[in-house]
Amino acid sequence: MNKDNLFYEDSEVLINSSKISEKREISKNISITKIDLTKEEGIKINRPKGLYTTIFYNNDAVKDEIEKLIELTTNSIKESLEYLKINKKNKILFAGIGNKNLSVDKLGYLLIDKIVVSGNTHKIYKDIKAFTNIETTDFIKSLVKSLGIDLVIVVDSLKAENIERLGTTIQISTAGLKPLKNKEISKKTVSAKVISIGVPTIIDMKSLSKDNPSILVTTDKVDEIVENNSSILSIAINRLF
Repeated sequence: MNKDNLFYEDSEVLINSSKISEKREISKNISITKIDLTKEEGIKINRPKGLYTTIFYNNDAVKDEIEKLIELTTNSIKESLEYLKINKKNKILFAGIGNKNLSVDKLGYLLIDKIVVSGNTHKIYKDIKAFTNIETTDFIKSLVKSLGIDLVIVVDSLKAENIERLGTTIQISTAGLKPLKNKEISKKTVSAKVISIGVPTIIDMKSLSKDNPSILVTTDKVDEIVENNSSILSIAINRLF
């Protein structure tokens, strides 16, 4: 399963040492980190320039603050739209990707099902290449061309190194997705601006200990994680569009 890594973990070296980062405590159970990554800083961690927003929350306690979390998510997506100079006049494609048959990989499928589209917005779910024999990036690029899309909002599950990130993290990025082996989904590859939204659902055992085999694992609450996060994200998106 080829997944993009959680940006926050790749960038932790920049968090406390750089002027490009901002961290705010929204409440006892919710916080947010924003990094406006420059090209120069990006070279240090092998990431493209862009606005990277990471929302953290206490999954066990956030139920009492769910509206606050949704509002924060809504505003964070809005800031990414403003960063890319996108408004309601632009044509937008919501693209959920993954494998709807696997709990760890069905975030995109669940979210797309809950998004309401009309006017200049469109939505599509793209299953993995093994089922379709169609490269996801090429598929999205063809839709961008045929529909005249200005922005693709792509949704996928992510990989983390810290098990505590599972079910507690939402990532929003204007730099697109960069899986380890598959083609990246970015402005360079699909010919439209890209915002990626992801939630970590798996970790690599290697990240816990160098003696562990390279096996992807998840939590027994993964179904709850993807269902809850797809609802949070869909409400936020539907409020904006």
